[in-house]
Amino acid sequence: MIILLPPSEGKAPGGTGIWQPGDGSFGPELERARRAVIRDLATASDAHLKVRGDLAIAARRTNLRIGKGPSLPAHQRYTGVVFQGLDVASLGGSEKKEALRSIVVVSGLLGLVRLADGVPEYRAPIDARTSRLGKLSQFWLDELTKTLQGLARRHVILDLLPQAHRAAVTATGDWRRIDLVSAQGVGGHAAKFAKGRLARWIIENGSDGLDRWRDDGWRVRVS
Repeated sequence: MIILLPPSEGKAPGGTGIWQPGDGSFGPELERARRAVIRDLATASDAHLKVRGDLAIAARRTNLRIGKGPSLPAHQRYTGVVFQGLDVASLGGSEKKEALRSIVVVSGLLGLVRLADGVPEYRAPIDARTSRLGKLSQFWLDELTKTLQGLARRHVILDLLPQAHRAAVTATGDWRRIDLVSAQGVGGHAAKFAKGRLARWIIENGSDGLDRWRDDGWRVRVS
């Protein structure tokens, strides 16, 4: 199985070595597109990157260093709420190996990246817009659809993506769109944390029985 997750805006700093666009599981296939994104991010406006003030200054500096700065595995780089719920570090040996293989992140910079793959520091929301490429979700659509078609020939695809990231992929093969619903109908932080908890549950238990999954009032709707 392949579990699709979004990245997080929160990212740990630092790392080792120098990250390159051809790195990782999908690097050879997506390197050319990644380089195009990197080139455009260097001149993207603050509004297009959805940042202001000090955050904008930091984002510009970070994006100018892509390809010149260090790399961290995705499961260490991404520190947002989804990944707090997933908590890869506390998984057992076989479950951690499965998470690193099965979970694929849909990223505005990288396109696709597995949790074991190196990731640089960057700021590139999937719904950001650059001067030459336009909205990143639309730029990536054909590239990611082609790659995911290959994966879907061998795996069921469990799509846990938010709407903005679903705009960058096309459902193909045995594709199951999974949404979280709650009696309170409230998203935000709680929904993101529950999504990470759900991904962890799937890693530990498999995809059967999703209709029975419950977590702090959240349940699953599969379409």
